[in-house]
Amino acid sequence: MFNKEYWEGILIPWWQILLLIVLSVTLIITIIAVISAVLKRRGEKSRVSTKDITYGAICVAASFALSYIRIFKLPYGGSITLASVLPMLIYCYYFGFRKSLVVSAVFMLLQLIQEPYIVSPWSALLDYFVPYLSLSLAGLFCFKRKKYDEKITAGKPPITCHLGFFIGTVIYFAVRYFSHTLAGVLFWAQDIDFLIWSGNLAGAAAWGYSATYNIIFLLPDTLIAVAAGAAILSSKTFNAFMASSCHALKNADAAHKDNQ
Repeated sequence: MFNKEYWEGILIPWWQILLLIVLSVTLIITIIAVISAVLKRRGEKSRVSTKDITYGAICVAASFALSYIRIFKLPYGGSITLASVLPMLIYCYYFGFRKSLVVSAVFMLLQLIQEPYIVSPWSALLDYFVPYLSLSLAGLFCFKRKKYDEKITAGKPPITCHLGFFIGTVIYFAVRYFSHTLAGVLFWAQDIDFLIWSGNLAGAAAWGYSATYNIIFLLPDTLIAVAAGAAILSSKTFNAFMASSCHALKNADAAHKDNQ
């Protein structure tokens, strides 16, 4: 996996990447520990079940596989894929921020082995660590059993139960877009030949180029995931399955099935 071609894209010492990984894992463990302590103080359960791990592994594998299905690829990196982030967003939405941090970290590490190009520890941070860890932010607006139960029992369309999914996706997009754009200004504005930009860019020209370049691939890629997510979350069968998986009340599932 780590052949000569792979290492040609990494222009910093291996220990710097390892240090970034260690620091990131340490930060994630610390955040999880704090959240778990808060939940314990409130008397809430914070355990991780086999189901959590299994679903997480499936979603990571699905997103990583879909990331290789590229509809369009830009010359300096960045691709429009077949909803590659959707399985990750679905997991983060249904299982919450704490569990999403771990799954997003695994997905981020997998992205580091997929045609990486790193010129400094900061470029690695802005192009890989922040963008893919930001997927976990969708977990801040996670699936709520009580709200789901109320709306389904009232006979409302399934898609109305999932506003949090779309809010979380917007937050993920905003953080990833800013991170990639900043990386473009700091590291990728030299020797450019793209649309109206050429040469070595600085100032407003660098910001304009980076903002345009990144929106060209990231916005369509995210919109494809949102459209596919809306279709899936509109499915009564999918909703009944995931509600059951996320411990929805039985009468909600029954009402849901009665409305099919």
